[in-house]
Amino acid sequence: MDNWIIPLTLLPGIGMMIMSTSHLSTAISQEISGLIHEESCDTHLVERKITQMSLLNRALVALYLGAASFAITGLIGGISAVQNLMVKDTFIVFLIIGIGCLLVATIFLITFSMRAVRIKKNQYLKSISKS
Repeated sequence: MDNWIIPLTLLPGIGMMIMSTSHLSTAISQEISGLIHEESCDTHLVERKITQMSLLNRALVALYLGAASFAITGLIGGISAVQNLMVKDTFIVFLIIGIGCLLVATIFLITFSMRAVRIKKNQYLKSISKS
């Protein structure tokens, strides 16, 4: 059980992912607000952007759950190391939950990225065809 500190070392990286995802969410929210206030508001585009924002929110929830799981794993591991308790099963369960949450968040972020490029491409092509 000497590896109890490893999950805690992942927390700064998860924090960076949370910060960048939050920034993306804020940016897309501002973009949606701007699109809504345009005279010729493309409702289909706004709906797609809202779906994108929803993906980011799901990714954030998964990142928060992953961070919490890793923090709990480190806490359980640290306490068991000091008290010489054998809680290896609980340690592993929370570690797996944390890894699973990070995997889900990564899938959401990959999906967001792929859709974002497609949406921007369509948005630019519509702008060009209107000109």
